[in-house]
Amino acid sequence: MNKRILQVGVILSLLHLPSQLPAQERNQPPKPLFDPASYGAKGDGVSYDTVAIQKAIDACAGTKGSVVLKPGRYVSAQLTLREGMTFHLDKGAVLQGGTNAVDYPVLLPPENRSSPNTRSLIYANKADNLTIEGPGEIDGRCRLVGMSGKEPERPSLIRIFNSTNVVVRDVTLRNPKMWTQVYWGITGLVLDHVTVDAPPICPNLDGMDICDSTNVVVRNCLVRSEDDSICLKCGKPGLSNITVENNRIHSYGANAIKLGTASGGPVTHLVITNNVIDYAKFGGLCIESVDGAAVRDVTVRDLRMSHVAQPVFIRLANRGPDPKTLASKPGKHRATHEPGSIDGVLIEELHAVSGHARTAPSCSITGIPGARVRNVTLRNCSFEMPGGQTKGAIPPEQEWGYPQSSIVGNTPAYGLFVRHADGIILENVTFGFLKADSRPWIFTSDSTVSTNGCKSIGLVTAPKK
Repeated sequence: MNKRILQVGVILSLLHLPSQLPAQERNQPPKPLFDPASYGAKGDGVSYDTVAIQKAIDACAGTKGSVVLKPGRYVSAQLTLREGMTFHLDKGAVLQGGTNAVDYPVLLPPENRSSPNTRSLIYANKADNLTIEGPGEIDGRCRLVGMSGKEPERPSLIRIFNSTNVVVRDVTLRNPKMWTQVYWGITGLVLDHVTVDAPPICPNLDGMDICDSTNVVVRNCLVRSEDDSICLKCGKPGLSNITVENNRIHSYGANAIKLGTASGGPVTHLVITNNVIDYAKFGGLCIESVDGAAVRDVTVRDLRMSHVAQPVFIRLANRGPDPKTLASKPGKHRATHEPGSIDGVLIEELHAVSGHARTAPSCSITGIPGARVRNVTLRNCSFEMPGGQTKGAIPPEQEWGYPQSSIVGNTPAYGLFVRHADGIILENVTFGFLKADSRPWIFTSDSTVSTNGCKSIGLVTAPKK
């Protein structure tokens, strides 16, 4: 039994959620103030206040002032925020999404026509110096929205495109019907003390999606989401200077922190520090390049996990044409591209306890023939894996497959599977299992891996709840 791993479990049980106190007496919203009630808003939870709120927004645009929703329930169809303004929700104010499909028209900037995310309650494009804040709530009322299950036909709560200096803080986001909040092409984005409650009512309820943006900080957030919780994506513009710190995360049906579901551009200087993951059905930390992205300069420190299937999933692949698809449906496949790269990842003080085996449980670092993961270091880390197996199998390459962390299946290692990788360094890394397992803690194939102070401690006892 490893005392250090058990101590980590105790620490996890004592941790509290990030502070969700209402704005901690922040400064009042900047003046001039625009009250939608002055334009006819009722806030009675029944009448549609869309026209009145939009009039207040349009009057506030460019003034550096604030639209303030006072306590009440404001039913609204899609709203368009403007540049140079603050959208403030007082404590007790709830912006409620309309329940009809017609309330959410398709609305996309010309440069983002390929996005599957086409509708939302709040929309903004080229809205520099925009703030959404306050201790109030934005509620999509997903159970009441009568729309189909297709992604482009379901509304998010917030979508902001092609803007600079965007701040979202203190607000609670509930019950989306699609990805909760989407930020695309943002330079200078801060998400601070944002609470996300996206329960498993329908699929694709990401907690937050940050795409092709730079100078981003996600901090002090509480995210509970049906799908990926903190999801970083990139096309050709890429991602740079991203900080994810002091957050608490629960992913009911997918991954906690994920880079690379869409990964077509460069990714550089990603810092993930001091986060807690309570649960993830699949991956805890996922770093992926499958669409040609060059990923480098990634640092992860002080990451605590419990009840996660695959604590670490690092995947370099090439989501080009599937040979089976080529044979059966000529011309019906993804565009071909050169594989990308993952080169330069440091993971320190990652401690995972009480791993679950709902999906195949091994951690993995894998490239493909002709595209190798390079220079990944795990230092001072510990893992409690589910175990309970007597043998595993070498997984197929699946270089064109969707990059889900369970793709490697039940590998020949209970702890870490490494393939097509060079410069993998493990220092003071400990693996144990919760059920007896005859497999070794590590299995490597076509890789160069060095270990120093690493070991399997065998059977461990999960900390009591």
